[in-house]
Amino acid sequence: MAKTFAQKLNDARLMSAGIRSHLEELKSVSLSEERAAEIEALVSEMQEIDTKQERLKAELKNCTAILSEKDKTLNALIQDSKKRLKLTIPPAFWQEFGVADKK
Repeated sequence: MAKTFAQKLNDARLMSAGIRSHLEELKSVSLSEERAAEIEALVSEMQEIDTKQERLKAELKNCTAILSEKDKTLNALIQDSKKRLKLTIPPAFWQEFGVADKK
């Protein structure tokens, strides 16, 4: 099963802490404080980007809801205008109003 984003970040933090706890033993395989710092910096950067992404998702959801409401309002206005238009304007002129209906 694939790990979640939070699990990956947690595992990365554990890796960094583990490297720091065993610097002497890991020196022979080139795992050092620099690697631990690199991992932590990347985790921190990813958390910031994730926070920004979540904020943008919330903003997009809000914009989508607003747009949907405006679309409903516009559709209602257009439908009402079509009905009124058809009562007074002959069908031959409906295309001037963007009405493709025949009846």
